Amino acid sequence: MKSSKEKSVAVVIPVYKSVMNDNEKLSLKQCMKVLGKYPVKIAKPASLDLNAITTAYPNIELISFDDAYFTDIAAYNRLMISIDFYKQFLAYEYILIYQLDAYVFQDSLLEWCAKGFDYIGAPSLHMPALDALQAASYQQFADALSTHRVVFNGGLSLRRIPAIIRYLKIYNAVYPAWLGNEDMLFSQEATRLMPMKLFLKLPSWHDALGFAFEKSPAATYEITQHKLPFGCHAWERYDPQFWSSFISENQ
Repeated sequence: MKSSKEKSVAVVIPVYKSVMNDNEKLSLKQCMKVLGKYPVKIAKPASLDLNAITTAYPNIELISFDDAYFTDIAAYNRLMISIDFYKQFLAYEYILIYQLDAYVFQDSLLEWCAKGFDYIGAPSLHMPALDALQAASYQQFADALSTHRVVFNGGLSLRRIPAIIRYLKIYNAVYPAWLGNEDMLFSQEATRLMPMKLFLKLPSWHDALGFAFEKSPAATYEITQHKLPFGCHAWERYDPQFWSSFISENQ
């Protein structure tokens, strides 16, 4: 039986296709191994048949949304800034968005919920030269994170439902429709725009590294003094050689 605390957060996995590649299968397997005691839900297109997944993992609940939200990245961004999406999860205080290019190392999910952030993901910079810095360049990466407005990546992100709904209601009343990446709205824009900066509690980049790594993981590992985070995002994209020591296909 799940405790009341374990019921305060749900894991939400966006899935848009019925056939997964090997990395996606590994990601899902690890999610269920580490986080399977929490409610796990798949957000999917209404027309998509995922019987193979629910047969393998009977505890996963499927939640369907309009197919139009899954046609491309722009459509997915619209789903993730839709108040109606978050209303599907009003039974929970938090949801963990877990895309299938994420990977979790240990169950510290309730600890992260207890920190009280409204939104948190791996700190990221849209600067390609800093995508895969090696360990020796850790100070360069730390300096860049300290001096630029970071994005907290949405691919593995913890979101407090009441705060996100409030934020979107206020944003929609004040500003035109957001057309960019959804995670930029909840991080960069939330620290830039008035009055939006008043309505989301966000972590420092250093705190966020304890939650997740994404770009330049080797340099990040030096910054955290060789401490792995709760999880990582896009491990096969940014320096997969680094992650090969920690992520095994045979797990």
